Amino acid sequence: MTPPELIQIEPTRPEPMPIPDVRPPVKHFHRPQESPFTESQRDETTLLFGGLTPRHERLVESALRNLGYKAKALPSTSLDAYERAKEYGNNGQCNPTYFTVGNLVKYLQDLHDAGMSREEIVRKYAFFTAGSCGTCRFGMYEAEYRFALANAGFDGFRILLFGTDDGIDQSTGERAGLELNLDFFLGLINAFNVADTLNQFVHTIRPYEVEAGSVDRVTDEALDRLYDFFLHRDRFELEASWVRPLAGTRFRKTAEFFGKLTSDTLRHDLDETMAGVRGLYDDAVTLDPFRVKPIVKIIGEFWAQTTEGAGNFHIHRFLEREGAEAYVVRSLFNRISYMLWQHKHMTRDRKGLHGLRGKEKLRVKELAEHYLRFARKWGMLTAGEKLLRRKNEKLLEALGGTLHSMPSQYELEELARPYWNWRTASGEAHLEIGENIYYHQHHLAHMVLSLKPFTCMPSTQSDGVQAKVVEKYPGMIFLPIETSGDGEVIAHSRVQMALGTARSKARREWADALARTGRTLHELKAFVADHPELTRPTYDVPHARGVVGRAAAFALHVGSLMDARPVSVAPLSGSR
Repeated sequence: MTPPELIQIEPTRPEPMPIPDVRPPVKHFHRPQESPFTESQRDETTLLFGGLTPRHERLVESALRNLGYKAKALPSTSLDAYERAKEYGNNGQCNPTYFTVGNLVKYLQDLHDAGMSREEIVRKYAFFTAGSCGTCRFGMYEAEYRFALANAGFDGFRILLFGTDDGIDQSTGERAGLELNLDFFLGLINAFNVADTLNQFVHTIRPYEVEAGSVDRVTDEALDRLYDFFLHRDRFELEASWVRPLAGTRFRKTAEFFGKLTSDTLRHDLDETMAGVRGLYDDAVTLDPFRVKPIVKIIGEFWAQTTEGAGNFHIHRFLEREGAEAYVVRSLFNRISYMLWQHKHMTRDRKGLHGLRGKEKLRVKELAEHYLRFARKWGMLTAGEKLLRRKNEKLLEALGGTLHSMPSQYELEELARPYWNWRTASGEAHLEIGENIYYHQHHLAHMVLSLKPFTCMPSTQSDGVQAKVVEKYPGMIFLPIETSGDGEVIAHSRVQMALGTARSKARREWADALARTGRTLHELKAFVADHPELTRPTYDVPHARGVVGRAAAFALHVGSLMDARPVSVAPLSGSR
């Protein structure tokens, strides 16, 4: 029997159901449109700024007001500001971004709560800050400010950056309101220089004050005097009779440039004002230099080591409460000198390259012009380095010469060279490594504390290298701390543990110094009581060779005065 034929049945597939597209439409980010800040708006627009120490911000405000701007420094940052930035900003930003962005948002919201409308705030205020680009999230600050402000209801608020808001506004034909000319930069550099010097001086003497609060009280008085000085300081202008022969020529601006630069370099009014500030401290503050305290040098990411407040766990005051001296660097001077040094060496690296692009050979004239441009640029950067250091040294002398001169960028790079190539310029480049070695080798700190924002990759790069550095210098105490909006207790606990070792070093050093004098502490104190000038804040105690602490160096100095014999002084330019 023939089997029945198999019937093949084709499987049927149901028609697929259409899947609705529930994805939101793609919305690309575009820089928000802002109203321009023009010259005619200067009288009614307040320029806000912040992110530095209270001393820096006070003097920068005065310098900007002297130039005709309505400047206003923002209050110190707080955890409340940090939380507002987390609420209105993006995730994954670094610690300085949250604190500075949140501080601006908080200030504007406080203005709104006080009765100002949002439209009035956007019209009457603008924020002035620095901008950059590179391997760090610092280049994202501008966009983050705008994003958070828009989310907080201040869409269109003006953010002004260094170098991008000068010249003519093409939409209106008016001059830009922020004029980045030589007067502007000289005013800021002088304010930075004075604030840097005063800031370091205050942190150096405050742990030894006999009367609690006396240093802060005198500092407020000194800032009032310096604020008034910068507010009313005259600016150099060419006389009309001098300008007439140069009218319509390119030499007028050149003559004005060199006239302003020469006048600012040669005048002595700033040094005389600082000498008056020195008198304020000497008249109202008495120190007890016999207090044995470990000296903790603070280095790290620029904002984290400079700010004073919640942004770095109030680290300066915490160290003082723990019985240490916080040795702060003149951070802005250091940053500007590093930028000059870096630009100078990048110029040298490019020497001979630009003129050869697209050409097999150059004529002698073209080569000569190319190398002449290089020599001119190299010379200007070198002159800038020397002028900046000269102005800083004059301020140190006016304040009594008790502060150590800033280390040379050339020496710092040479110290860091075995561990770090300076062309790896991200984060703090060779600064952290060079400073760690420098302050250890020259016996200027018992311990180095490196502050950096949480997950700051450029600054954290050097931490891995520091392990090799510490291995080579066994007596070095190096502690890196990451700052954020929380974790203050943990950070303080880590610092306390490292401080224990630093205290032991300071005490051993003190005991050795006292033994070298051949005197008792009672005898030394009796001599100082008969010579009260030794307890003045601006009394320059020589930096004894191999000695770090103030108490040990002071004991050796007093012992030498009692014996009328000099102490072996370390070959450093200036005291600690």
